[in-house]
Amino acid sequence: MFIYMSKKIAIPKQSNVTCLSWNQSSGYIAVGGEDGMLKVLKLESGGGGNLSMNLSLDGHTGRVCVAIWNEIFQKLTTSDEHGVIIVWMLYKGSWYEEMINNRNKSTVSGMAWGSDGQKICIAYEDGAVIVGSVDGSRVWGKDIKGPGLNAVQWSPDNSTLLFALSNGELHLYDDQGNFIMPIASNSASNGMDIVAMDWFSGKAPINRPVLLICYKSGLMLLMKTCTEEESVMVETNMKIIDCHWNHNGTVIAVAGCTQDQANVVQFFNAYGEHIRTLRVPGGAMRSLSWEHHSLRLAIAVDSFIYFANVKPDHKYAFYGNTLAIVSGTETVTFWDTVTHQSWLNHIPDVSDMCGVDEYCIIATSDSLIILNQQGIQCDAKTISIPISYVAINSKAIAVAASKETFLIWRFSTPTRPRITEQFYHPDGSTVTSGEAGFHDDTICCISCSDSHLLIGRDSGTILLFSLVNFKKITQINMNTKPYKMGLNSNSSKFFIIDQPGCLYILDTDMSNNISIGQSVRKDVWSALWAADNAQMLAVAEKARLYVMRDLEPEEPLTMQGYLCAFKELEITTALLDNMTDKCTPQHIVRVEVKSLRDTRQLIEKVGLKEAENFIKDNPHPKLWLLLAEAALKNFEADSALETAEAAFVRRNDYAGIRFVSRLKALHSNALKRAEILAYFKDFDGAEKIYNNEDRRDLAIALRKRLGHWFRVVELMKMSVTTTESQVKQVYNNIGDYYIDRQNWAGAIEYYNMSNNTEGLKKCYMAMEDSASLAKLCLTSPRTAKADSSLVKQNILEERIDINHEPSILRITQLKESGRMLQAAAMAFQLANIEASRNSSPWKIKKLYVLAGHMYSHSSVEGAKSRDAMRSYRLASAQHWACLAVSRARAQPFRADAALRAAARLAATMQDLHEAQHLQAWCAIAAIALQARAFDLCSKAFIKLEALEPQTFEILAIEIFTRSKPKDAKGNKIECPNCQFGMQDWMVVCPGCATEFPGCAVTGRPLIAPHTVWTCTKCDAKAQQHELVLRHSCPTCHTQLT
Repeated sequence: MFIYMSKKIAIPKQSNVTCLSWNQSSGYIAVGGEDGMLKVLKLESGGGGNLSMNLSLDGHTGRVCVAIWNEIFQKLTTSDEHGVIIVWMLYKGSWYEEMINNRNKSTVSGMAWGSDGQKICIAYEDGAVIVGSVDGSRVWGKDIKGPGLNAVQWSPDNSTLLFALSNGELHLYDDQGNFIMPIASNSASNGMDIVAMDWFSGKAPINRPVLLICYKSGLMLLMKTCTEEESVMVETNMKIIDCHWNHNGTVIAVAGCTQDQANVVQFFNAYGEHIRTLRVPGGAMRSLSWEHHSLRLAIAVDSFIYFANVKPDHKYAFYGNTLAIVSGTETVTFWDTVTHQSWLNHIPDVSDMCGVDEYCIIATSDSLIILNQQGIQCDAKTISIPISYVAINSKAIAVAASKETFLIWRFSTPTRPRITEQFYHPDGSTVTSGEAGFHDDTICCISCSDSHLLIGRDSGTILLFSLVNFKKITQINMNTKPYKMGLNSNSSKFFIIDQPGCLYILDTDMSNNISIGQSVRKDVWSALWAADNAQMLAVAEKARLYVMRDLEPEEPLTMQGYLCAFKELEITTALLDNMTDKCTPQHIVRVEVKSLRDTRQLIEKVGLKEAENFIKDNPHPKLWLLLAEAALKNFEADSALETAEAAFVRRNDYAGIRFVSRLKALHSNALKRAEILAYFKDFDGAEKIYNNEDRRDLAIALRKRLGHWFRVVELMKMSVTTTESQVKQVYNNIGDYYIDRQNWAGAIEYYNMSNNTEGLKKCYMAMEDSASLAKLCLTSPRTAKADSSLVKQNILEERIDINHEPSILRITQLKESGRMLQAAAMAFQLANIEASRNSSPWKIKKLYVLAGHMYSHSSVEGAKSRDAMRSYRLASAQHWACLAVSRARAQPFRADAALRAAARLAATMQDLHEAQHLQAWCAIAAIALQARAFDLCSKAFIKLEALEPQTFEILAIEIFTRSKPKDAKGNKIECPNCQFGMQDWMVVCPGCATEFPGCAVTGRPLIAPHTVWTCTKCDAKAQQHELVLRHSCPTCHTQLT
């Protein structure tokens, strides 16, 4: 993240500000100060700095010490040094006193509303505690004996209260005022004064701290629960004044004063790791508060309020036309910025991501995943080191780095199998097997191009490597820690942004240990090289965007987004801070550089000749294309087509040159205009001109080139020269259009109209419509040539002989004759026969599904409906067998996906035929062995030894003498019933023995009922987002509605 000062507001009469509180839902800022000063401010929406509300609230006479918001009921509660407490409410644009309380004995040291807004706890310095309800009634009161109270916080579930005593002790009470226990804090509280506490009430992972306790001495304590014995202790090396969590509990802001009396705000992540330090001007700093979404921070210093803008480090990647962004704790959204289609992918615990051209790499807690522009996995690798940073280049080389090591991985693509993967230390030396250790100078950022790799370390050392033969090229020493780096398109230059925000631009052919020199810009938080110009760099500096050409900046532009792409003199930015549920076109902003804007103005206001001269002085393919398109639009002017042709030649555009030549060959200006409209994708306008010129043949040819077959049919119907064969060919193309989109019904309609037998066969086979397929085969020309009497005799014999061995042909004949129940029974019998022969589980599954469908369509109710569900249940067991076998053979092997299928198969083993048990348990054992799930592997070998002891006993001894029957650690999910952390492939919760249904697509346990889809036919269940690209049920293949 990056943070910078953006605005300062002065309080009238130079009243010193003593407390701040920013309402997270409505945006109001409560400002309390000396002499009873209390204001409610509100900044304009859209990131502006002007105030849309500035109201003074009269009621306090002394210094306002505490101000807190009730977010649920939108009430403000304040207290002053005399102990007067006032509850304020907003009515018709003005704030009014709803309640006033004055105990007249002591000063309020802390107040806290519960997360549900129903109760408020007020703690006094003398140890008195009052808990009241939102309607003003007193719930209970208590005197806590001791040295007095400093602060109070409600637990996230509002069941307990945590009090900080003046001597540094922490006491825990229930919501009725009964003492529970003192809180141990690793001996941190002995005699130390607690100045602030904050208990995060939002949703957070189980292993992440949520309770923040700050001591005046500079010690910060982080705890997962107040009863936790082990906690994270951080020394901030300053006198702490205030502290707060951000809106999602991932960042802590701690305000304090250093030994040299400098005001600073330090930022830490939830685990206590330092992120950044912000220096704040002025004298006495007293308070701070986060804005909603934590994009701004308000800081009270003397009689001023300083505002700092925060640029979070969003996890996103832009590659091709796709924006990939982490949209939830366990989901990644892939959004096509051109077609505006989006795809959701379930990827938990994303640590970093990066993309280029066709591929994106995503690092999770235990794997590296390569995905294409639709979010479909192309390759994956299980890793054992905690990856923090990733980079990728267009040569299909990925670099992933932890703090101590980095990996160079040549991943597999359709044109190349996986080649190599190698781990290295930060200095470039190879990591040998079994070698591990902690390095003080750890990796803090990485970047790579097609030929070079940059490694940044905490000490300020930058290492440049060659990816061609992996050799260290140079080493550069900085005085500060690097924050971001990037190589240009030809790897001749690279930029470095350090932690304070200084930008440096260096050459890659420098000698070792050189000085980095002076910075080019300051307050920079991001930069991006142009993909097609090695000298152009886009620089994000505060809220401005600079384009630098050979280190010379152009005039700045206003910018609120994050840099995504820089190509063809156009910078693409994404408003990631504004994205909530889904992406929209308004979230993508494209900015043109100055030369492109100037060229447009010259073309519009001056002329083509002057624009051509300007482009000659500032050549770029995009500018030549702009000139060519402007000349085409004005083709009737003198030498306009010659100018367009010359521009196409300058940009090496052979297709453009041919297009101009074709225009010159046309003698009609109307036809030229139609061709130009088609070039600019105004196809309706081009077609209109063709029709007006009585050239419907050209209109039809245009629509054929575009694949607009429906419009071709309409145009052919208006033409008198259209033949039947031409219409059939178009119908055939429409059928192909539907079959590409898996719309089988639409394809069948048009294939029938075009008499396309092969197309109909494909559709019937995809729909598993065996009846229609049999009819088609019987009525095909090849069958018609056969002896009709012999065919009729064979059909009669087959129908009579229904009690013999079952077959697909006999099932079809029974179904055609209306004997659906007998056909279903024969299909079920055939499935059992194939299962007894240990045939392919795919074949057995199809037969059970066929039997289930026919039982469902049978007119007999009651008992026969139970036969349908029995068929579907057995088909489901075969489905898990198919899934387990395919994932066991998958290349590359994905342990998490395979384990989910294996666990589901083991749970439904009783629904498989005994002849299939050996193969099924072998598949489970093979998956568990590869995934190192030795507990599941042990259970599989127990079954295998019972089936064939001589074959598997020696193998089991060999495996389990080396490895204990214990599953390796993997992704965990929380059981909603008992909150037990179980593996995400388990079928039954080990804590409460609750059995969860499995997603028919992935095998994941379905623990959130509101996200579950259920098939109306076979009762199969799946997560809703897994069916986005599917058109039928994964188990019974019934079409989705």
